[in-house]
Amino acid sequence: MAENMNNDHNPINEKPLWKSLEEREQLPELLQYKHNEFGTDVKEEFDPQKNLSGFSRRKFLSLIGASAAFAAAGCSDYPDKGEIVPYSKKPDEITLGRANYYASTCSACKQSCGILIKTREGRPIKVDGNPDHPVNSGKICAKGQAHILNLYDPSRLTDPYINNSGRREVSSWNSIDAAVIASLKKAGNKEIAIVTTPVVSPSFAKLLQEFTKTYPSAKVYQYEQFAETTRLNAWKKCYGSDTLPVVNLEKVKVLLTLEADILGVEGNTPEQILGFTRSRNIENTSEFSRLYSVESNMSLTGMNADHRLRLKPEAQFEFVLALINELRNKGLGSQATTVTLQDVSKKYNLDKKLLASLVSDLLENKGKAYIYAGRVLDENLHIAVNYLNELIGSQSLYSSVSVNNFYSSENNLKSLTDKLKSGNVEVVIHVEVNPVFTLPKTSGYAEALQKASCVIQLTAFDDETSSLSKYVLAINHDFESWGDASVREGVLSTKQPVIAPIYNTRQKEAILLTWIKGDPQAYSVELYHQYVMKNWEDSLFNSIGINGQFTRLWNSLLHDGVAGKPIVNKQNSFNNAVLSLSVKQNNAHTFGLLILESYSLADGRFAQNGWLQELPHPVSKITWDNYAALSYKTSKELGVKTHDLVEIQAENTKITLPVLVQPGMADNIIAVETGYGRSKGPVVAQQVGQNVNDFLSGGFYLPDVKVSKTGGSYKLASTQDHHTYDEPLTKDLHKKREIVREGTVEEYRKKPGFIQDERKPQGENMYKEFEYKDVKWGMAIDLNKCIGCSNCSLACSVENNVPIVGKDQVLLSREMQWLRIDRY
Repeated sequence: MAENMNNDHNPINEKPLWKSLEEREQLPELLQYKHNEFGTDVKEEFDPQKNLSGFSRRKFLSLIGASAAFAAAGCSDYPDKGEIVPYSKKPDEITLGRANYYASTCSACKQSCGILIKTREGRPIKVDGNPDHPVNSGKICAKGQAHILNLYDPSRLTDPYINNSGRREVSSWNSIDAAVIASLKKAGNKEIAIVTTPVVSPSFAKLLQEFTKTYPSAKVYQYEQFAETTRLNAWKKCYGSDTLPVVNLEKVKVLLTLEADILGVEGNTPEQILGFTRSRNIENTSEFSRLYSVESNMSLTGMNADHRLRLKPEAQFEFVLALINELRNKGLGSQATTVTLQDVSKKYNLDKKLLASLVSDLLENKGKAYIYAGRVLDENLHIAVNYLNELIGSQSLYSSVSVNNFYSSENNLKSLTDKLKSGNVEVVIHVEVNPVFTLPKTSGYAEALQKASCVIQLTAFDDETSSLSKYVLAINHDFESWGDASVREGVLSTKQPVIAPIYNTRQKEAILLTWIKGDPQAYSVELYHQYVMKNWEDSLFNSIGINGQFTRLWNSLLHDGVAGKPIVNKQNSFNNAVLSLSVKQNNAHTFGLLILESYSLADGRFAQNGWLQELPHPVSKITWDNYAALSYKTSKELGVKTHDLVEIQAENTKITLPVLVQPGMADNIIAVETGYGRSKGPVVAQQVGQNVNDFLSGGFYLPDVKVSKTGGSYKLASTQDHHTYDEPLTKDLHKKREIVREGTVEEYRKKPGFIQDERKPQGENMYKEFEYKDVKWGMAIDLNKCIGCSNCSLACSVENNVPIVGKDQVLLSREMQWLRIDRY
């Protein structure tokens, strides 16, 4: 959002706007702006003594390195020399100059979307969603798009190495395998801990089971910083099941979200965005959906809501109880509460008419309404929301079942930390996780890790955990790997390599499989490939009801990338005994701190990706930083404005962050995103933002923190007001020319042509029109469906090899995105 939202005096407003072009250009008020398209800062003379950027040469080269390598791969028009794709004879399916597509699975995050990888002469250059995949249906997020840059990143580890008293010693795979196997065998009764991301691959899950059989003291810890543990715990108490149902948002007519950013970072976002936008089809107004959002932070979901209420997280349980009470009064349910909508409306200054409309919509759309609570909220509230969904018949909207993803959270890793401290862990194997960074320091994990005899990190990039590891093993990129995934019961997808390993790296599963075999010589490039094929032949095809000749089935599977169909959800009855309706007192005047998942960087695993660092935040348009988002009223009370520094303190943890005054924030709420403040790893990731993970020891929401102004400022780089050429002429132009027309669905139903009927002559164009003699390119966007997520902007950067310029240049309006999304 633009910081300055007021409408300053503008002399242009006092004159007829649509004079002739020549007359308008001679207006005295405009002469001073003529030829001033790029702003004062850009046109200033360069003084190397004063203006030389502090941006280091090393960081500049890191920024351009990956995109330059990617451009070389994507734009080459010469036959392959054999260094990357080692075919001595051109494969039959390759035609020079013509792209090939291969179906695979994206493993950038736990959503594991089906993808199509575009290659040219054996080099991957673009990723799109696989339209045949029943979950993401051809859609993919910005992180999945940008994941291809990691393949060509010059910061990738090229060889395995040993940390020896702080010195890095590159070693051979055979010698490291031999040393690790020896450590595993001598573990005895001491634990061998494997810490990994959520396992969605059935073949990898089977491999981990075999690992624990080979080494009986081994235990697997699945860890995700932003886990759905609270939701899963509540669901299990309500229904006795470890698997969550999937809601078909396409069929939802009334959707209420409670502190839940389902269009941004919560749940399977590509699937949810697709379902939501399909429900906003103006050609089918009878099924047009309505979105209510109750939240304290200004989220992407809140920006797309038809009705939005600002409410602190600790007050939302009262809000839910009031809904339960109101529905009971209307004949739904038997549970009574002491909280009424009138009480909530008065206490938190909420619109009474809007609350009444919400209740009316829920009642009128029974069986087509759904309430979604976010992971920030506590377990009791999730249970109450499950009960509410029972009352309004939401079970009919459950379309399928997600896989068992009851993985460990930060709290569940406490047992591992305690075992490390007591000396009961011999070996720790980290598989593409970075707990030294993502866990709060108060967990003591980093200190406890040093008591293990052997610490191993399997990673593609150096990070905080690898700096404390004895063996750091360079692993393949996804596009160099075999594998599979299942995020829905009954649906399986495959992952296949589209390029041979560029460096001396190995697939993580093949490394573990070599250790299972207990012989360094057992490794081969095809080791895990054969393992996956055997698992599909023996069990996976049968598990989804497919039979036939294996080779034919396998080739068909690789071609399609996915097999099976989702299993229809069968829901157990709700356990009323777990429902608690007691209200906790809360102090509305204390400051609450929200710790949020970054839209681009997640938990920091994408911090080395320059495209994602430079992608403007979908709400604030900030790049290359995190910040403390405050409401306008709260900023006034603290005496701060955007770019000022504030100190946030909770118990013994404190941090200093720049302020962003964000319209739409609830008062006395500070929202901060994680993923920033990396201290180890690729140079692109370092010295970018602040690490707020230490606050996570109190959960995603801390209801009582101290905030104070420190003095000083820090410049945030926002693209919100970039490219405002000739501002006096163009300011509020869409309003003056009445270009933007809007109306309600009800107005459209009554009179579909009301926009055309009310359209006014626009006069001459602002700029001299270009005469198109041949083809005229154009793009139409349905603004009922565009949610402003910026995924298309990132896809465009990948498609066109758009350079990364860094924060210093973004501050000078020099960012290079070809597509920009503005939110006013």
